[in-house]
Amino acid sequence: MKDLIRLEYKKMWNGISLVSLVALSVLTILFAIVTLNLQYRTIDSDGNMVKGLASFRTLKEVSEDLEGVLNGEYIRGLIEKYDASYDKAYLAENRGFLGTGGMTKYIVSNYVINYAYYGPYMSNGNEKVGLDYDFLDSEENFYHKYKEAVLEQLLYVNEENGLFPYSAKQTSILGQKIQNIKTPFRIAYHTGWANVFGYFGMEYPVFFIILAFCLSGCYAKDSTNGMDELTLASICGRKRDMQARWIAGNLFAVASYLIYVGILIVVHGGIASLHGLGASAQTFWFECLHNFSVGTALLIVFFCGLAGALVMANLVMFLSIKIKNAKIAAVLGIIAVVLMFRQASTYSQIKMFNPLQFKESALLTDFLFIGNTMIPYFVIALFLSASYIAVLWLVLRLSYKRYRLN
Repeated sequence: MKDLIRLEYKKMWNGISLVSLVALSVLTILFAIVTLNLQYRTIDSDGNMVKGLASFRTLKEVSEDLEGVLNGEYIRGLIEKYDASYDKAYLAENRGFLGTGGMTKYIVSNYVINYAYYGPYMSNGNEKVGLDYDFLDSEENFYHKYKEAVLEQLLYVNEENGLFPYSAKQTSILGQKIQNIKTPFRIAYHTGWANVFGYFGMEYPVFFIILAFCLSGCYAKDSTNGMDELTLASICGRKRDMQARWIAGNLFAVASYLIYVGILIVVHGGIASLHGLGASAQTFWFECLHNFSVGTALLIVFFCGLAGALVMANLVMFLSIKIKNAKIAAVLGIIAVVLMFRQASTYSQIKMFNPLQFKESALLTDFLFIGNTMIPYFVIALFLSASYIAVLWLVLRLSYKRYRLN
């Protein structure tokens, strides 16, 4: 069986799959370099404006003195540094972003502090980086205000999405969960990882389309690596080969996904560095209720993203065995991705069931109450992925028992 799986896996690395993955890699590299070079700029330690890709390394250098633990002493020092900074003077005269990315060394420290004030009304921009707040007189007052903002944010989102109000018990559980957020936060420059996460989300639907192209011929009769008379010569041979193709298809999806994520990490790490994995997740996702580091949180996102990709891979293989035509199966797979993308853009909570959502910040910030049990969305995403794959596998097994070339 191992040899058969190995053979079917090798067959999947054909011209179509290689060209598709190379094209995705080239797109990833060019998209990152072009957009980051055109959009971003920052201020160096001498008050000079640095533009393009060089701004990221400059930002890392000037941010080194802001790394640390966000306690009372840190806040007092931060206020002094910001009041005397070139950044504050520049932002006072130039409205809007410092570039479209808000590239100032204070985007990590000051934004999380401003979130404590603005809560659900927080947004990027230089009006959200000031530090003129009474609650900054002590560490205790800041984190009290921050946790109030988190509760307001979660209640606001629940109301905006048209969900039923939380019961008194559920609100109490939510409040207790917020109180258990570990403080003080650890601050670190993590722009490189922010770029990885952002571009990962933008290109994730493209990766789904790549899977549609690469796996549509898995069970098709018109594909060079598809089905033929020899494959169906015996019941025993048919069963083993069908299972081997399914396993190989999932292994191909995993390998392709690792290439996709690996390219993102290499490209953005080379541009902006991969520093900051030890920072508190709350400095990245303000309303995150889990005591994760940025590294742990990103690992969960990437793992859930892999689960969503496996759902797509199994959907394409299901279409392949049902349609038996690689071209039609690929087109239907792309249509499925388009429908997922459109549905994911709505405000309906039904989108939580969408595999294309299994790469969002919601994995770390959203949850679902079942009775008085609070379930994180990343747990729901993994459960849904396992359920989808199991159902598709069962239907696929029934299909290959009745597979006919004509």
